[in-house]
Amino acid sequence: MLIEYVLIVIGVLAIGFLFAPLGLGGGILYVPLFHYVGGWDIDQRLIIVSLLLSAITSYGSGIEHRKKSYVDDELTGIALWGAIPGALLGVFFVMITGTQFKSIFKILSVIVVGFVIFKMANRMFNEQSNSIVEREVQLGKMTSLSGFGGFLSSVMAIGAGMIYVPAMKFFGNLDTRKSIGSSLNIMMIVVPFAIVAHFMLLNDYQISQLLDETLFLVILVITNYVGSKTGAILGFKFFDEKILIKVFIGVLSLTWINYLIDLIL
Repeated sequence: MLIEYVLIVIGVLAIGFLFAPLGLGGGILYVPLFHYVGGWDIDQRLIIVSLLLSAITSYGSGIEHRKKSYVDDELTGIALWGAIPGALLGVFFVMITGTQFKSIFKILSVIVVGFVIFKMANRMFNEQSNSIVEREVQLGKMTSLSGFGGFLSSVMAIGAGMIYVPAMKFFGNLDTRKSIGSSLNIMMIVVPFAIVAHFMLLNDYQISQLLDETLFLVILVITNYVGSKTGAILGFKFFDEKILIKVFIGVLSLTWINYLIDLIL
């Protein structure tokens, strides 16, 4: 059991470190880390833990982006009108799917993780990814897409930066850095809403399980914050974004294969 705990701590540190410079919360890897390494069931308890770590990643990196003025507060506020209701709708979806949720989660993961791999690979080969292409700001589409991001956040236990960043970039006409910073600040508000809503639906046994893991969760929160904070600071100065994306795509591909094998078998 100790080795599983150690591996999870190392994984959480690495995920926070790698995801922070990319504007992502890390939830898309936290769930498989706990599920495949720690043997946790995919249920609302795991969703809460993954969302908690995603929130810490977004805070650790989001604060650094704000210090650098890489946040558009006006567009972030507008996007929240879609993201928060979407997150609450996602919690309701988890509740009504009941025992079917684990299978639904893995099907969604195969689809969404595959999409993210494609989008990140495209981003890696796009040399103009940090330039601004003049477009008309489309607030309706940005808010709607943010609502979908909020929904996925609650259902898949992710920060949904993979949705918020494109929403801010393509429909809010922000450059990549500001899209990332704004995405992180959306997560800083939306994810806590989702955590509270999910927690209210836990049964007594699940609450007891979480309380039994209190010390371990505190260690994970501290580890994650250190990793995301360090990743964000160093990411601004030293890291080539394309190198980070290559590592990210490699890890995601292994996760996608695991989910696919689970569904087939």
